[in-house]
Amino acid sequence: MENLRELKNNFKNLNKEQKIKIGLLVLLLIFVLSISFFSALIVSIISKTPATDLNNLSSSFNQSSYIYSKDGNLIEKIESLEYRSLIDIKDIPKDVRNSFVAIEDHRFYKHKGLDPIGIASSIAANIKSRSLMRGGSTITQQLVRSVYLTNQKTLGRKIQEAYLSLRVEEALTKDEILEAYLNRINLGQGAYGIEAAAQTYFSKSAVDLNIAEAALLASIPKSPTNYSPFKSVPSEYLEDNFRVIGTREVDGKDLYMVLNDDAFKRQKTVLMRMHELGYINDADYEKAKNFDIVSDINPKNFKNHTMSTYSTDYIKKEASRYLADFYDISQEEGEHKLFTGGYKVYSTIDEDIQKDLENKYQDFQKLLLNYSSSGGSRMLNLNFDEWKNIIFGDEILYFARENILDDKFNLVIPKSFYSISSHGDLKIKSLYFKDAGQKIDIIDAYELGEDKILRTYELGGLKIEEGAGELKNNYLIIDGDYLKDFPDFYKIENENLIISNKYFDYNKDPVIQPQSAMIAVNNETGFVEGIIGGLDVRTKNSKILNRATDSYRQPGSALTPFTVYLPALESGKTLGTVYDDVPITVDGNFWPANYYKSFKGLMTLRKSLEASSNVIPATILQELGKDKAMDALKKFNIIDEENKDYFISHKDNKNKNDENLDSLALGNMQVGLRLSDLSKMYQTIANDGVYKEETGILKIEDPSGNIIIDNSHKNKRLFDEKSSYLLRDAFIGNEKSGNARGAKINSSETGAYLGQNKTNSDYFVNAFTRSHTVSFWLGADSPKISLAAKSQDAINVFNKMAKGIGEKEKFDEDPSYIVTRKISSKSGKLATKLSDYAGASYTEKFISGTEPKDHDDLFKKYLICKDSGKLANQFCPSESVLYTVLFERKEGYDPKDHYGIYPDDYMTIPKSYCNIHTREWYNEHGDESDSKSDKSSSKKKDKSAKKSTDKAKTSSKKRKKRH
Repeated sequence: MENLRELKNNFKNLNKEQKIKIGLLVLLLIFVLSISFFSALIVSIISKTPATDLNNLSSSFNQSSYIYSKDGNLIEKIESLEYRSLIDIKDIPKDVRNSFVAIEDHRFYKHKGLDPIGIASSIAANIKSRSLMRGGSTITQQLVRSVYLTNQKTLGRKIQEAYLSLRVEEALTKDEILEAYLNRINLGQGAYGIEAAAQTYFSKSAVDLNIAEAALLASIPKSPTNYSPFKSVPSEYLEDNFRVIGTREVDGKDLYMVLNDDAFKRQKTVLMRMHELGYINDADYEKAKNFDIVSDINPKNFKNHTMSTYSTDYIKKEASRYLADFYDISQEEGEHKLFTGGYKVYSTIDEDIQKDLENKYQDFQKLLLNYSSSGGSRMLNLNFDEWKNIIFGDEILYFARENILDDKFNLVIPKSFYSISSHGDLKIKSLYFKDAGQKIDIIDAYELGEDKILRTYELGGLKIEEGAGELKNNYLIIDGDYLKDFPDFYKIENENLIISNKYFDYNKDPVIQPQSAMIAVNNETGFVEGIIGGLDVRTKNSKILNRATDSYRQPGSALTPFTVYLPALESGKTLGTVYDDVPITVDGNFWPANYYKSFKGLMTLRKSLEASSNVIPATILQELGKDKAMDALKKFNIIDEENKDYFISHKDNKNKNDENLDSLALGNMQVGLRLSDLSKMYQTIANDGVYKEETGILKIEDPSGNIIIDNSHKNKRLFDEKSSYLLRDAFIGNEKSGNARGAKINSSETGAYLGQNKTNSDYFVNAFTRSHTVSFWLGADSPKISLAAKSQDAINVFNKMAKGIGEKEKFDEDPSYIVTRKISSKSGKLATKLSDYAGASYTEKFISGTEPKDHDDLFKKYLICKDSGKLANQFCPSESVLYTVLFERKEGYDPKDHYGIYPDDYMTIPKSYCNIHTREWYNEHGDESDSKSDKSSSKKKDKSAKKSTDKAKTSSKKRKKRH
């Protein structure tokens, strides 16, 4: 304190000149410190500026990608959030360039990135308004902001913007800056850049814009939301005074295009500014001012096709996956690249096949009317409770719509099913809800009209805050405090609880049941040429459930050829190897049963496949080992080494998994497969064991025209050629006489197999010709609803849908390594006259060297007395003796070992001789018997003579006709 007093006294003793000098020194020190502080601050902010490539601004732009069909026709210009196409500065008309310069930065050609005059006027305006209302940004500043920075109004962002603007001006010419700006600027309605905007608002190229049109587009950058020439408005927000000029589809939703008067007022301001600055003369100004710009608006809908979103969504998903793999990024990042990277995606879709399938599927509802509703609805078996809800055991699958929804799709809960506590907690019986992991879903509803077609309504999850609701065993409890904050969540009407549809997801459009899906693949390339993911082929909803690629179902017997028969053939079995279709014991139980409710007995592999036996595949896989089946699934990536699959291993779940005979041999899996998985399998057999990568993408080009994805000639041998050929031939025979009898693709020679599971909830028809593989699924979305339709019904629908795919064609002749032999179906050995007589012979194909050498020894001829049912003896009269051919298993057959059940082919061969026609009987009746025998013989001779005479007469008549 003493020192401070002394300093004050000394300062007072100084003269005026000395005091001024000290004051100036202090101010200088403060100034230097301030400059140092702000310099450090600016350096710190600049150091955090994003990395930039100022010489290639275009690479930072989000460009629209294109999807092309197999024939190179544009299917869709992907309408991303930023819809943009690039255009060279020399192709942009001078009037278009001048219109933007005039209104956005009229000193553009004079400044070096920053406009001091503009900044000063901006500061004055901001001080006056006491806010950062006006930025005074130059075109260069706007460009670097949109490319590298955000739209945040902060001092740090403005400093970075100024720094980058100066750098851009050093690196690029004014024309290069203006080109980048005009290709980048946000011009509303998802259009980024002048070319995209010209297409969006006038359906023309920027090259063809006139002065009036250029001025309208130049009026937008100030506020794309407020100055877009039209606004896209959902139907629920339309007002009577709106001027609607059409509709456009965005993200699968129809939006109404409503003219925006503010945009046309600002257009006049732009024209006036161009005239003031001398960019246009008086005549041009008057002409542009009087141009009918409103009538000139001609919005373009960028979806140039009539295909369903099933095909285009499939292509986008595939393209996103390929981009993610190529750049080693996530699937979501791959999708972002597709939508914003300016790629050209060449799809494999054949427009003719796709449109033909869509037209047929559009009429599927009419097709259903041809089938019975005896099970409760067309093609389906339904079980109802007393309130007409559809149930599965004690579980409600679908509520009757009138039991759960009112006309406005609000949720209706009767008085006896809810209560409200004194604290305001809402308690609702849990039967209306199901736990869906992170959310609580409402059980779907249904309607069953006079046409007896089941229509279901999808109800989604409750939109409540996390922790506000808890689903317990018997009740859903919603917290009263939450309900106080959202008083419109529910109301009480006529004692019913009405939950507003604002608080849960729902779809007003019903889904027809059963559903169906289909994939058509070119065998030569593996390319998907047509795909249907459901019956709503004309839907406008994007990213809908594609049942061909996204639905996992129990494949049932559709899987068996690949997990049992093919491994058996590769292990040395032949199509003529015989197994016994009889009741067996597995894990101490009588299992499995056959869908045909019986047991057919001895069958070759071919005949077993045609009959779709369950017993024989289970027996074979027990013999081969389950690893053989799992190895086959690994080849198709159904079992993934990194566990990125839906195959439930024993490690995943010890109690319920797929490492068992029911899943591996019979296809009754815990989760199941997709139709696209089955398509890949059958396409591989159609190609004799070579898998052609199945995809909807032919190639993808990056914005520079480089091919980064090329899927042509992507082949991989998965199975032995010869074994695969045998299985292929078995499928061809199966179409003629097996479980897929009559399944045809466009009347061509076809190989086919029908798959069904133990719950009868799904039918799969997988078929192929020489050129195409077509896979088809039929079933209800809920696998707990079984099909009332017969397998032949599924085949008939398949035939209708597959007609028109490919040309009428036949398969090639057998390769040289295939030999044919006539064999016995009971022994698998070479046929004999006895097996022929018994109708048990057929022609089988073998790999050369594996054909049987021995003749059948099971069939033998027997003389049976029809009166005693025993072997005929020497005393049996001829009229009582029957000549027959029977077979007997070498090891015999004891029904006690098979639950007392006899197979269909069981034959009782008598071991003793007739005890009716004894010597005593013959001595007593012998003469009479001989007489009858002679008469019988005489009658036979007369009949034989008459036949010979008739033949002679017929032959004589034919000869006379020839002459």
